Amino acid sequence: MADHDGRKLSVREMINAHLFPVLALLATASSVSIALSLGPIAGQASRWNTCYDAGLAWLQRNSPRIQGGDRTAIAANYCNGGLPNKPAR
Repeated sequence: MADHDGRKLSVREMINAHLFPVLALLATASSVSIALSLGPIAGQASRWNTCYDAGLAWLQRNSPRIQGGDRTAIAANYCNGGLPNKPAR
């Protein structure tokens, strides 16, 4: 491969000439891959937040005596796949 002066480039000059574009392409591909893999995680988090808010609203309507940390624990337990158990108090 020749440069602008018409002389053939050495191996070191060829590596130096192509290193930045190759690394830039690799960094771009990695960033796109990471961004695409975050999509399903964001969707699951959104569904969990919707479940949690609905659980808190349901508990407030149907069990107003359960307050504070017990209410949030029951809602989180239910959205994580557990059974909605009432606290033993």
